[in-house]
Amino acid sequence: PGGNDQNNGTSAGSPWRTIARVNQSTYSYQPGDRILFERGGTWRGEVVLGSSGTAAQPITVGAYGSGAKPVIKGSEAVTGWTVYQGSIWKAPVAGGKVPQVYVGGQRMTQARYPNSGWLRNTQGGGNQLQSNDLTQPNGYWNGALAVVRSSNWAFDTMLVGSYANGTLQFTTPTTYLSNNPWGFYMRGKLSELDSPGEWYYDRAAQQLYLWAPGGANPNGLLVEAAVYANGVNCFWQRSNLRVENIEFRHQRLAGVRNDGALNVTVTGCTFSNL
Repeated sequence: PGGNDQNNGTSAGSPWRTIARVNQSTYSYQPGDRILFERGGTWRGEVVLGSSGTAAQPITVGAYGSGAKPVIKGSEAVTGWTVYQGSIWKAPVAGGKVPQVYVGGQRMTQARYPNSGWLRNTQGGGNQLQSNDLTQPNGYWNGALAVVRSSNWAFDTMLVGSYANGTLQFTTPTTYLSNNPWGFYMRGKLSELDSPGEWYYDRAAQQLYLWAPGGANPNGLLVEAAVYANGVNCFWQRSNLRVENIEFRHQRLAGVRNDGALNVTVTGCTFSNL
């Protein structure tokens, strides 16, 4: 973390600083090369492995020094909070995808209705679901998302095309839903952000809204939004890659993604809050 991207990066005395610098050279790494992160340090971003090693000399992402495993986070720290209304604050977050938000390392709840538990479907199937528990005015849930337990083993996240008289019309069919009242809840509405610890992300405006725990000012908190898909991405048709002794947190998809690579070894790593 105290390095400099203008260094040659070939020793602990002249290290690079950022994952962005690592990725600038991703297609030029040679068999036996090692990309080592200093123990005790934290980085944000996605390491791309675009070159191949050999069985005898893999390309390795690992650690050096002493202490705790180096951490690669899939989140960015969110700053620049301003009051939206009441206890709700807003701040810009680029990228258009934020599936999780953490405050002080604790995962927050995406704004939803109801705030806990489940609504029950009265009848449903195909592209629609009707529930006596939905009493909002017609059109209220247009464009929202319904998280539907469509069977005893499956969940669907459905985009609502239209809503009227307690009936949700989805833009695509549910997988298995029938009249079994497995349950569902609604999200994707800023107006449902009504409790401490909840958040909402406006993808079009790229704005994150948060009611911080205890109604605190988030400018004084560590707020992290998950924005990077992977910690290490092993590219298609690359081979003989090794990832070891790294801690991965907050990735949207995977700590280590094998995107069609061959002979990938992952060992001694820790994965949390993915």
